[in-house]
Amino acid sequence: MPERLQMPFTGFDEISTTITGYLTAAGWKPTKRCIESEVPEFTFNNGNMQITAFQYISERSLALTLVDLESGDYSRAEVQYVEAIDHLLGALAAWSDHVTRENFGLMLQAIAREVPEVLLAPLEGGVDTPWERVLPRT
Repeated sequence: MPERLQMPFTGFDEISTTITGYLTAAGWKPTKRCIESEVPEFTFNNGNMQITAFQYISERSLALTLVDLESGDYSRAEVQYVEAIDHLLGALAAWSDHVTRENFGLMLQAIAREVPEVLLAPLEGGVDTPWERVLPRT
């Protein structure tokens, strides 16, 4: 009898199902890696930006990559959702159609108001440069 795989944390399947259902309903498309591995990774292209969301299993977070389709510039963020996955997915769905390079910071602010921690990758520096915490503004 094959050994059953150990899930990384209790509730992993439920969170993965929530992410998959929510982003699919909002028009996001699964990536090849998502289809092959069943770990949620989805993309959304609004004509200005391509957004990719990938679930980091052990950290209970989503990695977001936003690519400006005109310039090729990109930004990366990690959002630790803990128990606020529905709030994070709601913010992503609300912003996905109209996020641009110019209002990306406003999107991160909206997310930071809903979830425990949002970290933004540094624009400059090496691999040891710490990511910046996005503090929610009211």
